[in-house]
Amino acid sequence: MPAPTSLPIWKIHDDILGTLQAGNRLVLVAPTGSGKTTQVPQMLLDAGIVGDKMIVVLQPRRVAARTVATRVASERAGKLGAEVGYQIRFDNSTSPGTRIAFVTEGILLRWLQDDRTLANVGAVVFDEFHERNLLSDVALALVKDLQRSERPDLHMLVMSATLDAEPVAAYLDQCSILISEGQSYPVEVDYLRLPDQRPITVQAADAVERILNDNAPGDILVFMPGRGEINGTLDVLRGMRTQENAACIPLHGGLEPKEQDRAFASNPLRKIVVATNVAETSITIDGIRHVVDSGVARVARYDAERGIGTLTLEPISRASADQRKGRAGRTATGSCHRLWTEGGHRNREERNTPEIQRSDLAEVVLLLHSLGIREATTFDWLDKPDVQAVERAEFLLTMLGALLDADLTDIGRQMLRLPMHPRYSRMLIEASQRDCVPDVALCAALASGRDLLTRLDREDAESAITREMFEDSEESDFITLMRAFDFAKSNRFSFDRCRSHGINAQVARQVDDTYKQILNSAQQQRLYDHDAGSGSPAKNNHALLRCLMTGFIDQLAKRRESGKPDCDLSEQREGQLVRESVVQDAEFFVAANLHQVSSRGGQRTLLSLATAVQPAWIAEMFPQHLSSGLEHVFDGGNKRVAAMKLVRFRDLIIEQKAQQNDLDPRASGRCLAEAHDNGAFELERMDHKLKQFIARVNLL
Repeated sequence: MPAPTSLPIWKIHDDILGTLQAGNRLVLVAPTGSGKTTQVPQMLLDAGIVGDKMIVVLQPRRVAARTVATRVASERAGKLGAEVGYQIRFDNSTSPGTRIAFVTEGILLRWLQDDRTLANVGAVVFDEFHERNLLSDVALALVKDLQRSERPDLHMLVMSATLDAEPVAAYLDQCSILISEGQSYPVEVDYLRLPDQRPITVQAADAVERILNDNAPGDILVFMPGRGEINGTLDVLRGMRTQENAACIPLHGGLEPKEQDRAFASNPLRKIVVATNVAETSITIDGIRHVVDSGVARVARYDAERGIGTLTLEPISRASADQRKGRAGRTATGSCHRLWTEGGHRNREERNTPEIQRSDLAEVVLLLHSLGIREATTFDWLDKPDVQAVERAEFLLTMLGALLDADLTDIGRQMLRLPMHPRYSRMLIEASQRDCVPDVALCAALASGRDLLTRLDREDAESAITREMFEDSEESDFITLMRAFDFAKSNRFSFDRCRSHGINAQVARQVDDTYKQILNSAQQQRLYDHDAGSGSPAKNNHALLRCLMTGFIDQLAKRRESGKPDCDLSEQREGQLVRESVVQDAEFFVAANLHQVSSRGGQRTLLSLATAVQPAWIAEMFPQHLSSGLEHVFDGGNKRVAAMKLVRFRDLIIEQKAQQNDLDPRASGRCLAEAHDNGAFELERMDHKLKQFIARVNLL
């Protein structure tokens, strides 16, 4: 590891300090491996730029916040959590004496709720800003406003290796831009000559094998889009035809900290690190001289029109590809093997789409309301979000009871104090009234992480029998997951025992950690008294079901036919309940997950993590969203019009009763005409000749 002061960023040390002392704002562009993440905060601290206040460095990823803080604390010969620390969701390694804190954006936003002036903060450093994280955009706007109004002494620094600096500098009132040329070594880029149709896991393993057989020195970093592809690549690598032994190491956000640290630790063997794009920014893995890039990443997108989230596999941008390539030229010459063609590279997007233009904005909109910003569309965004996405977020918050006529309610204020998505915070508040906080906390932990159970193949008798151990309730898929979690915990998360029952032991352990953290948050907000034994798990299923309904009421579904998967939702949406759900008979249910997939017939919306609900609960808990009235509908079975009293939850019919004595001739005629237009029946005299006449008149 080179001495910190030999890193390229130190060449512009005086320029950085001088610019911030003169103007308080700076955009810094410095190549990967130049040392900006670890060195710039230390420069500011040692120069006395912030006096006795704290330097906050925002990191878009939790892994980066922890590992970079560990590196900087080591460089300063201190203990992690003392002078240098980090704070991420549910994990705080800071102290009153901390002067440099690496935190995720959500932490800073919660600090702003508690102290609008950030009185203890002297500088906010936005690291890896090119990723355009949703919360980093919000934090940038709020810190800019704070500096402009109450804290002119507050310093702002935006940093990245591949940032388009001019628009950000213009947004920050034409602040200064500094560019560090850095010290990067040549990296030879290798493209495919022709597209390769084999799985990317196999292609990546082949590229690694070629590097090893060429005896090219240095460790290897392989970029894959997700944990499944990482495991698949590692499986293929174990069958490599090579004489050299290598240490194959996974790296992704779902690993335990000790497992993540293996990627950064020295190793007597050559390291082959297979990682998600968590290794693309902030974190430098010493010794990497070769990069194998799959060229794809999983991107979360949100369809605001229908309130449906999708997770799609998409080509990375050219900027991200350059960021990944830079990992190979950190300390010596290297190579980058791109698993796509050079022509295909030119057709890629130049930069990543800002997350604010593709995400669910509910959590952010709630935060803005708490800060007195009632209209999120008028907020001072660097890139404005889709108006429809803002409206969808406000609609959800209104449904959850957090907003009333665009004003924050008492429930909304309670929800803000819980560090989780508004759906789960609303469920916990409801659970505190129904004495089932532990159950709901466990459900929130199960829903907010990765899949605990492997997908069930109903044709596989063994997996079906195994799953039936946990499927002792037809009321909610959450209850199935809770039973599976209890099994994993009672077996101390044994890998073999869990795997034999279709449970991911690692996910179960992570769920346990998150569950405890959520319970702790609920206890801090006095929603739950652990010492009093409030809400013993699994004692009152109906209380749990009502709480789950509260969190997902906007995703209420009505089955079209008994036992069939096709369903109607509000806002004229349609969906299909997944086959593995236990909720196969209930007429009404809420779905925690709405996921759009491609099929032969086009796009389908799959509903999963279902919970059965009773119409009486809807009327009791959400009367403000119910309406009733007399409507004329066509009875296809009897080929006649019937007057029906319809009760709707928003626009979804949840109850109907025939009112035969209330037929209105005009309304009946309109109803018959619409039914005929929709092909419900044929009129006796509507022959071909008459249809042709009508067509000619319409044409005229």
